[in-house]
Parts: sequence; C-alpha cells; structure tokens
Amino acid sequence: MELAVTGGLLVTMDDSRGGLGIVEDGTVGIGGGEIVAVGSGGDVDVSDADRVIDGSGRAVLPGFVNAHMHTTHTLVRGGAQDVPEIEWMNGALGPITRAMTPEDEVVGSRLGVCEALLSGVTTFGEYTSHVGRLVEEVYRPLGARVAATETINEVGEEREDLGPHDPYPFDRGKGEADLERAHALFERYQSDQLVTPIYGPQALDMISPGLLEEIAEGATERDASIHMHVAQGERERLQIEARYGAGESTVSALADLGLLDDRLIAVHCHGATPDERARLAAAGVRYIGCPSSIAGIDGITPPVSEFLGHGTDVGIGTDQAPGPGGHAFLRELRTASLLAKTDLSDPTALPAWEALRVGTVGGARALGLEDEVGTIEVGKRADLALFDLDRLSVAPTVDRPLHTAIPNLLYAGGGNAVESVVVDGEFVVEDGSVVGVEERGLVAEATERAERVFAEAEGDWRAAGSSLVTASDGGWL
Repeated sequence: MELAVTGGLLVTMDDSRGGLGIVEDGTVGIGGGEIVAVGSGGDVDVSDADRVIDGSGRAVLPGFVNAHMHTTHTLVRGGAQDVPEIEWMNGALGPITRAMTPEDEVVGSRLGVCEALLSGVTTFGEYTSHVGRLVEEVYRPLGARVAATETINEVGEEREDLGPHDPYPFDRGKGEADLERAHALFERYQSDQLVTPIYGPQALDMISPGLLEEIAEGATERDASIHMHVAQGERERLQIEARYGAGESTVSALADLGLLDDRLIAVHCHGATPDERARLAAAGVRYIGCPSSIAGIDGITPPVSEFLGHGTDVGIGTDQAPGPGGHAFLRELRTASLLAKTDLSDPTALPAWEALRVGTVGGARALGLEDEVGTIEVGKRADLALFDLDRLSVAPTVDRPLHTAIPNLLYAGGGNAVESVVVDGEFVVEDGSVVGVEERGLVAEATERAERVFAEAEGDWRAAGSSLVTASDGGWL
C-alpha cells in the first residue's frame, strides 16, 4: 500500500453501501494508482503503507467529474456576458477569441484546469479543436484525467455577414482534417490510463450528414462515444430548419441519421421539447447539463432534473468561463440545485445528495468512465478529493442526527475547502495548492496575454456591435 487516508468521513457513492455510501471514521488504501481497500475504523490495516494521511475532520469524496468544458476560453473570462443569446457567439465572444494564439489557448486552459482542480475536479471533459495540444501541454504536466474530445465542424470562415436564417457555409476539407485529428487521438492514447479520446461533432448545424456518418463509423469501430452539443438554442433551431426543412429539429434529424443511441452524449438540450428529451433518454442517450452557462447565455434552466427523472445518465459541466463565470465545480453543482428548485417551484428538487452524485458517479457514467472513476470502491482508480470541514465556509458540521457536511459542502460554498486532490494515486493538489504550479506566475502570464488579446480584438469587437459595446461606452463595464 503506497498511500492511506484514515479517519475521514468517506462519501463513497458506492450503491452497495446505501444512499451516498457514507463511511464514518473511514480509511482508503491506495496502491498502483487504484483503490485497494475501503473500510471503517480498524477494518483496514495500514501498517505497511508508505504514507498515511490523517483524514480526521475531512470529507473524502470521489474526485468530481466536470463533464463538459472549453478551458481555453478561460483567458477571456468576462468578455461575453449579459447579452442576448443571438449575440453571444458572433457578436461578443467570437471577435475576441479570434485574436487568441495557440499559446494563449494553452495558458487559458492551464488557468481553467488549475481552477477546477482546486475545486476538487479530477476528471475533465475537455472539448476543443486540437485537443491533443492541451493533453500534452496542460493535462499531462498537471496529472489530471481527461476525456479528450476533438471538436469537428465544417463551418467556413466567411460567415460574418450571414443572417440567422442563412445556413453556415461548409468546408468539407476542414471537417475531414478535424476528423483525422480525432482518429489520431485514439492511436496515440489507446493505452494511456489518464486519457480517454472521444469524437466531438460540434453540433448538427455545423456538420454535414456525410461527415457525421464517417464519425459514427469511427466511433463504432473504436467502441467510442460521440460528444455533441444538441438543441442548444434559437440560433441552432433556425440553422436546422434552414438546412433540413421547416418543422425539422435537431432531435428529429439525429433520429433520421441513426445517431440516437447509447454512444451519444448530448450536451445542453434546452432547445428540445419535453417529448424530444424523453425520446433521447429512451434511446439510451447520455446527458450533460451546464447550468451556469445556459442560465448566463440563454436565460434558461437546462433540463437536468428532467433527464434524471427519465433515469438516464446525467453529468454536469462548467462549459466555458466567459459569461457564466468559471470552473469552480461545487458552485456549479449548487447552481444546478438552486435552478432546479426555482424552475420547478419545488424546494426538494435536486437535493444536495443527488447533486453530489451527479457531480461524481453521474458524470463518470455520462462520459462512459464508470468502470474507472466516480466512486470510492476497491478496484477503481484512486481519484479523491479531501475537504477540510473546519473551514469557515463549511463549519460547523455534525454527524448526528444527520451529516451536515453534505448540505454544507454543496450550499455553503465549500469549494475553497479543498485541501488535497489525488488522481491515479498521485497528489495534484496538496495543502490547497496545485502541485508544480506557481499560481502568481500563472495569473500574471494569463493577465498579460488577456490584455493583448482584448486590445487586438477591440476593433472587430466594436464592429460586431454587441450590447456590451454600449455598456462599456456608458461606463457600466
């Protein structure tokens, strides 16, 4: 045994233990990157452990699974918020991100991943173009686990003058190049314990049926998932009708294309009807909601509770930083819970215990990683997050007649209570700091790059004419 954590409040998410699988005075033993022992009190012999951590006063959870993220955009945090949905992509965010270099994207990603690690995340559903670069320059050095999704789309560059009803121009060569990069991920990381490649057709309005067929063939051949933005708003609805015909929707077109099955991971879905969501769930489609992002960009509560009610696998993601804010994961779970309650006018909707399950085992199932992570069980990979229950934002906690650590972590801002994070048996956060990262230096570099990006983008940003231009000129920003 290489590492043991003793005396903690284990929240194992192990169904066989009932409820959240809570173990008081619990011990977790780790060896070879996996969990080798779980028990209470003196049930686990740790005398041969190379290192023993005293977990008393700590809650020990499976590492969180942030199932859908675009971390490169963290560099332009705050650059696209409080605008109408129809403006957000092309009027607010796009003019700024077009000024980013690949090196800017790496630094933005490193900032976002560190932020998420410090909130207890161990598995990242990264979704971006050239995702292999982030795997090598961000995820590997930080020791984080990543479901690496290569973005695939055929949208051409010349679309600034298009109206909302005009179909995007497609460039098949671009789409084929994206797909080749996705194929290469599987060849490169097929034996990597910390990297799981996934195909990422960006959205149905951004890709042709022919290329989707090629992606589906690749996913079937490699027994891989297809991670896709589905029914994500009015802009997409107009594009689908323009391309597939009046009365068609993303869900109906996906069904006609034969893509509604358990390989599909559908993100967002707030633009789908209740009947269409039920159809997705019945087909075995997995679902990921991004509550802060969709609330901030669309002014809509995503259907997290609805999909849970259908019994499908549900995960949560922080999406991207501009607009909704960032990648603090307990804050995201809290937002999911509170939005569900107000959306349904039901204070019992998505309670703390269910939200924590969605953020751990739920996210693992949504990404197809449930055999590896999401619970604290013997044989699973050793991904853990330790929370200090004596922090001001969580304390006081009691164990009788209920464990108040559960609601306190979720509702009381417990993200800053993260003390240590372990991935595959290795510390990636220790004593509240990301291992190997000089935080002030990272922030300084990110700020310097952001200042240059915003300055270079200002002309295009003003020409795009989003409502943020007026707000800024009026002294509100």
